[in-house]
Amino acid sequence: MAAGYALHSTPDRFTARRISETASTTINAWVTALANDELSLAALPAPLFSLYNLGVMDGRTQMQGELRAARLEADRLWLRAFGDEERKDYLLQRLDDAAELANRPDVDDILDETWRVFLANLDTIREPVTLATTEDLGATHDAA
Repeated sequence: MAAGYALHSTPDRFTARRISETASTTINAWVTALANDELSLAALPAPLFSLYNLGVMDGRTQMQGELRAARLEADRLWLRAFGDEERKDYLLQRLDDAAELANRPDVDDILDETWRVFLANLDTIREPVTLATTEDLGATHDAA
């Protein structure tokens, strides 16, 4: 064997794993019982419950981009439901709200801070304008 190469006896992550026919039949029966609301997830053996939770977490992670896009599209359509003047007034009021939040003693450039606050609240267009906290910014970054 050449230097720098290791031989792994374990299958790679894409190799299908095999279980016995009995295990397969049992798991299929549990899946059917879960689907028919005849069995609780908590009643599953711990390793299967963990596998289920990993699948749920992976599914949520994979859907974050689509969910965010759907929310933004819903907000865009919500804004489009307003007439031109109402939409303009609504957005200008949000800009005024952002300016009020930006007008603080710890802010050097109120105009720049107003714009930052206004932009930070575009993802929550139907909610009141708020100052983003460090936790909010982390959650927004994690979701993106």
